[in-house]
Amino acid sequence: MSDETRGRRGKSRGVSLSEILPAAKFIACDDIVARGFQDVARRCRPGDVFVARMTPRGDGHEDVMQAIARGATAVIADRMIATAGVPLCLVPDSDWALARLAHALAGDPAGSMRVIAVTGTSGKTTTAWLAASVLAEAGLRVGVLSDLGCIDADGTVPEAADYSRPADLARWLGRLAAGGCTHAIVEVSSRMLAAHALAGVSCDTVVVTNLAAAHLDLHGTQRAYHAVKARILDTLPAGGCLIAGSDDEALRKLMLRAERRRDGITFLTAGLSGGCDLTASPVERSLFGQTILLRAAGQMMPVALDTPVSPFVRDALAAGAVGMRCGVPLDRIARGIEAAGSVPGRMERLDRGQDVPVFVDSPTSGHGLAASLASLRRLTRGRLVAIAEERWAESIAGDAFVRRMDRWCDACTVVPDTMMCADAGDRDLAAYARIDKLLSSLGRRDCLVVLGGPRLPGATPEGPDDGHFALATVIDGWLQIAHPPHPVAGRRRAA
Repeated sequence: MSDETRGRRGKSRGVSLSEILPAAKFIACDDIVARGFQDVARRCRPGDVFVARMTPRGDGHEDVMQAIARGATAVIADRMIATAGVPLCLVPDSDWALARLAHALAGDPAGSMRVIAVTGTSGKTTTAWLAASVLAEAGLRVGVLSDLGCIDADGTVPEAADYSRPADLARWLGRLAAGGCTHAIVEVSSRMLAAHALAGVSCDTVVVTNLAAAHLDLHGTQRAYHAVKARILDTLPAGGCLIAGSDDEALRKLMLRAERRRDGITFLTAGLSGGCDLTASPVERSLFGQTILLRAAGQMMPVALDTPVSPFVRDALAAGAVGMRCGVPLDRIARGIEAAGSVPGRMERLDRGQDVPVFVDSPTSGHGLAASLASLRRLTRGRLVAIAEERWAESIAGDAFVRRMDRWCDACTVVPDTMMCADAGDRDLAAYARIDKLLSSLGRRDCLVVLGGPRLPGATPEGPDDGHFALATVIDGWLQIAHPPHPVAGRRRAA
């Protein structure tokens, strides 16, 4: 995939690279004005600036002459290369320069909003949507960019979108700003941070939910992964706020690193430990929900949650801390969290009148999955059973998925997502038969977790890329057939 853009500022004006890339050095020119850019040489058009960088496709520095032949009028690179006299801009990091240029050509839309960035190993999506609900409860115009989808202040259903590349992120931020959003909540992955997707963006608030070991296939080691996550601190200006939990050793180290900057960053802690600025204590909890007592600055406020697991409480506290940062009173924070109810695809309850609690979960890391299952295990008096989509299970743990699930679950079955296709084969039919047998065996004391890819609100039953049915839709259909609604008898008319 490539990153490209044409500037909103118009071809007559463009963006001065000397202004947006202060560490740049220029060869064969004093400055370069960019009106569009491309990082794939064969896609360059006349007038583009070509950004030479390392990508999974290869080393873009080797394609400079091809880009020039296709009309590139300048080159950005992070090492000296031959350009046949075409102006060259040397930068310390081509990835950072590309991202900064993308935001600048979009008009730096983040500058017109208070940007709240949410990152961490797990809980990002839940925290982002709960925080949006809290701020909306306070009457603020909030836009959200997350794995669950993107939505502006006037939207009702999130739009599926990939905003991970800098140019796409800049366009989405521009869309939120154009829609009158005063606050933009952005879920930020380690992949985005590795690509410097937020280069030049100043975040009013940064939330770090937790830091565990994840995505080592991308970053190599846990230390490298944590170092990439720490880049989020670069987006905090003087006066910005870092929200984290003090009951996580990795987060404490991150906060110490932020404190050493001595540039006026403020801190808010949110967690289950008593020393946090915003904390909570349980009142009651079962598989059918929980009630907690929010505590902050000597105030207390009860909150009823549909989702029973402990990680949801931690995410709710992080969202509440975002509200505190934005001046939202504790009672409205509580109402905002309750108004959200739950987050689609994040331990979302599936209720068709059955006695057995059924949850749909779409965690993006093994850490998030483990935390939720461990919490459910403590609450389940009978069997904890899981049904997982095959492709999703492979992405989380590969061949070791079922073995890892044995730690928490009494039974786990992995099924293909082709069961309901018109050309379903014997393997698909056998998988559905296993599901039917498993669901029929569940008792009142048991609990079922349906695991797979995200199910967007308002989405069709088909999967996101190949027409296959989402597993949650299959289970939902089974429950509807097995538990039809009871008709309500009408009153007899008076004679």
